[in-house]
This record gives sequence, C-alpha cells and structure tokens, in this order.
Amino acid sequence: MKKNPKVLYVIDTLEESGAERSLLEITSKFSQIDPVFVHLYKGDSLKNEFIQKGIPTYSLNLSGSWNFKEAEQKLAEIYRKEQPDIIHSTLFRSDLVTRRLKKVFPEVPLISSFVNNSYHPMRFKQSGLGLRIKLKFIQKIDTVSSKKVDYFISNSNTIKQAKAKATNVPLDKIKVIPRGRDLSRFNGDISNGGTTSLRKELKAENKKILLNVSRLIERKGQKDLIYAMPGILKAHPNTVLFIVGEGPFRTELESTIQKLNLENNVFLLGRREDVPELISIADVFVFPSYFEGLPGALIEAMMGNLLISCSNIPENMECVNDKSAVIFKVGDISDISDKINYAVTNESSLKHLREYARKTAENEFDIFRIAQKYEDFYFSINR
Repeated sequence: MKKNPKVLYVIDTLEESGAERSLLEITSKFSQIDPVFVHLYKGDSLKNEFIQKGIPTYSLNLSGSWNFKEAEQKLAEIYRKEQPDIIHSTLFRSDLVTRRLKKVFPEVPLISSFVNNSYHPMRFKQSGLGLRIKLKFIQKIDTVSSKKVDYFISNSNTIKQAKAKATNVPLDKIKVIPRGRDLSRFNGDISNGGTTSLRKELKAENKKILLNVSRLIERKGQKDLIYAMPGILKAHPNTVLFIVGEGPFRTELESTIQKLNLENNVFLLGRREDVPELISIADVFVFPSYFEGLPGALIEAMMGNLLISCSNIPENMECVNDKSAVIFKVGDISDISDKINYAVTNESSLKHLREYARKTAENEFDIFRIAQKYEDFYFSINR
C-alpha cells in the first residue's frame, strides 16, 4: 500500500501567532498528507497542541536571531532522517534557511508561504532611516533567494500581487489558498448562563460590546479605534471596547486610553482562549487594520454571525463587502466613529449583513475545504 506523501514544514517558531495557528488548524485536518513540523528558534507555546493532534514536531531552539549555519546543519539532519516528499517553509528566516539548503536537496520541491504584506509602503514610512535601509536589504535578499523556490502559496490575492511585485516572483508560480477556521467552534452554542457569566466576569452587563481581536501592533489600527471611542460614547454612552491580543504596542495603547480618560470603557484583555465565546456576547466586531495577510480574526467574526465593521483595505475586502459588513475608510477616525455608531444604532436591522458574512465564511473559509485545497496542491506537484 502506497504511503501518504510527507510534507516537512519549517517555521521560525511555534508561538501563538496567525501563521502558526493557521498551519496547525490546516494540517490537523489532513487525511492524505503526513505533516511534520520543525521550528528553528526558541518559542514553542503551540508545540503541545501540535503533539496532541498527532503531528511530529522538532524543536531546534536555536539561540540568536539568525544563526543560519547551525540552522542549516541541524535542519539537513532532519531532512535526511524524515525523507520528505515536499518542504514547505513559512516566515522569513525559515525561508532563507530552506532556500540555502536547496542546493543540497535540489530534488525535493520547495514551497514558501506568502502570509503578509512584508514590504507594504506603510512599513517603510513608519520606520527610521536605519530600519528602512535594513528592510530594503531584506527585500533584496528575499528577491534573490526566491529564485530557488519551486512554488509559493499565498493566503490572499492581495498578498499574491504585492509580494510578486516586491520580489519579482512570476505570478504563475503562486497558488492562492486562503486561511480557514473550524466552523463548529463558532456555532453560537454557548448557553444563556454562560453568556451571563462571561458578561459578569467582564463587568459588561447591560453594555454594548465592541470587540477587536488582533496583535497589538501599530498597523492593526487599534489606536485609531481608541481615538474614535469618544465619538462613539457621545452617541452610545453605555458602550465598552474589548481588545483581545498581545504585542509590543500595548504600552502605547495603554497610554492613549489614559490620555483620553477611557479606563472605564476600553479594556486590553490580553490573550484569551475563549474568542468564540467573546464573539457570542459582542454586538459589533471592529477591525481597523492598515494592512493584513488574510485576517483570520475577521473570518472568525464572520463564522460567529457577528455584525462586522472594518477598514476598506483590500485584504479585508477579500473577506467581506458592503453586503456583509459596515465599511469605513482606513485611518479615518471620524469615519470609524460614524460607521460604528451606525452599526450600533441599526444592529437589529442589519441582520442580513451578519447572515451574508456567515454564509460567505461557510463557502470560502471552512477549514476542511481549505485543508483539502492544500492536499490537492501537494498531490499536483508530487507526481
């Protein structure tokens, strides 16, 4: 009996972030492909979840930010041991290490992932001269080394176009497969008692709840959202904003909350394991990002049948449109405030937006369909 093809995934860390979580969700649903994971650097908060789902996982736990020579040596040993049919790298450092090893293992197809808009103009604009020079240097290395990659998988058409342009990758080498989520986690089966208990825990009884879920980094736009809150509270004083996630921008957000005297209305909840439950008690999901890969948190809100208000960036518009969400101009605090006020005021009459978003999520982002698309692609290149 022919064995299943084996795909060796190489990734920087197994920390709780979008790309790592997405790969865990996808690979755990495979039925015809055997996944094996290697993370190169320290950081393994998700490792036990991979192991619990029966996915073999190697931790190299390399020190330092790069350490490519040791990474190549240890990864080559794993290549020889596992004998993979395909190698699939994700995130920049892992991309570079696997591309450097391509000369040693030229017969094994190499795939790289496009998961975010790494060279978005905003990144250059917000960086000082030194960081801009470094980013340009990284872009050059990425462009040159991309020639060693056989195929690319992009999580959105927007990212496909942007990364192809930035790194001179031919469009016909890029396959678009979006991120997915498990619909069963967002079926709204939390009991009334559970809803009451969660609202009580968050001191949000009889409140209108705005929810944002994403990393605390500048490009996610949470600072704009906080600046929009006074205008929202003027129209809807009984409103609270919960921001779920962690990241380096926390201190800046805390400072902004204090500056605007919003300590009783805006709360940074940190990492939470109960996002589906939070979606079930929220009134509006708000997503003000400046740029994304494909926004998994937005897809979760769609699956959770939650009214959505989000920025009009192309990445968001690949998930929703004016038939499924209340759209505002990215970075426009006045428009953010106005559109969220509209959503809160008309929540009951906007049921059709929620229903359209849920149906779209079922058709486009169900995790089992996404996993099948990955398996089909791997089989197409492993003949």
